[in-house]
Amino acid sequence: METKKKRLTLDLDPPVQRRLKVIAALKGISMRRYCQSAIEKELARDERSGTTALPFGKEALDRLAALQARVFQGRTQSGDSADFIREARAGRTSAQ
Repeated sequence: METKKKRLTLDLDPPVQRRLKVIAALKGISMRRYCQSAIEKELARDERSGTTALPFGKEALDRLAALQARVFQGRTQSGDSADFIREARAGRTSAQ
């Protein structure tokens, strides 16, 4: 069974986008394929240097729970995190 792919949107400065378009065209591949390849190479380089993603399983969930307990110290937050983010953005915008 094929894994469902996830979408990623990148906002690029126009000069970077033009460079990407030219190099991908010169290589005869799509910008999408070029970006996927570049990301794979960078991830492999990071993993070789010892930077690895946390395992997603019981260990990762236990570490997350410990971090959450340390940060929130037993306090709970009501509401949706997306609402908190929107409020913070609105506050920054009105402060400018």
